Amino acid sequence: MNSKLKAALKYSVFIAIGGTLFFLAFKNTEWSKLSEDFSQARYEYIFLSMLMGFLAFASRGIRWTYLLEPIGYKVNTWRAIHSISMGYFMNMLIPRAGEVARCTTLNQTDKVPVDKLIGTVILERVIDFIMLALLICLTLILEYDNILSFFDVTMGNSESNVDGGIGWKTILAIVFMVFVIALYFMRSKLRKHPFYKKIKDFWAGLVEGLKSISKLEHKWFFIGHTLFIWAMYFLMSYVVVFALDSTSHIDPSAGLFVMIVGAFGIIAPSPGGIGSYHYLAMIGMGVIGIANDDALSFATLVHTGQTVMTIMAGIVATFVVYKTRRKNKLASAQ
Repeated sequence: MNSKLKAALKYSVFIAIGGTLFFLAFKNTEWSKLSEDFSQARYEYIFLSMLMGFLAFASRGIRWTYLLEPIGYKVNTWRAIHSISMGYFMNMLIPRAGEVARCTTLNQTDKVPVDKLIGTVILERVIDFIMLALLICLTLILEYDNILSFFDVTMGNSESNVDGGIGWKTILAIVFMVFVIALYFMRSKLRKHPFYKKIKDFWAGLVEGLKSISKLEHKWFFIGHTLFIWAMYFLMSYVVVFALDSTSHIDPSAGLFVMIVGAFGIIAPSPGGIGSYHYLAMIGMGVIGIANDDALSFATLVHTGQTVMTIMAGIVATFVVYKTRRKNKLASAQ
């Protein structure tokens, strides 16, 4: 299949996913209620959320410079931050394109080879995976009942099936046991499968990545920035609960649950998390007792605020990158 056609089909699927979930989220919305919530919202919390989102961008950029130093590249901190902004900006347009965009941007401004940059981005993704996994575990400890309720809702509340059908938890347990037994008896064949090698390589990369962090010159600053980034991710979502009277009573533990549920909406392959974030955040807030209309108002305020911030940061980054590239071109011509 032609690569351009394949890319177009993939992007069409992403749009279809986002569009479907957007429709499901908003199909029963009372638009007058949504408009009223927007007019009465306390926007100082939205602006604070936007600032926290940009601080996460900035912290990622600074942390990136720490990863580049050991391989012999000292880059301008602001240009690293603008490259991060470009990556998130591109992700809004084309899902999964951000990593390449940020690498090509820094390559154009600071002449760092793209293959070296991609290696550091992979390490960052490993660290993000670990942090998300840790937060999911913390959420399971603090909000176990709400997690179960969330799956009951998303899977049709099949546990309470009055027709005698088995629930999703039972099905999941059976599937897991069958999967483990199949793995045991097919282990010799599975070791020869390419997918096994990919998992093995991923695990090796995970271990190697953690080892490389311990060798960083600024490893404690690196760890501090990592914790700061994820603290901003939590707070940029949580502070928005105070923008609406209907959500202002939500405590930090429930806020963490909503953040994790919403994170899966951002990870989903829809442009900028449109639709997927709204739908999952609405369900998550419904689990903790927030009405759908109020939940959608909250999700829309969070998502719109971060979208506007990303667009603004992306526009500024585009201008800075253009100026830097032009300056570099003039310097090389002399």
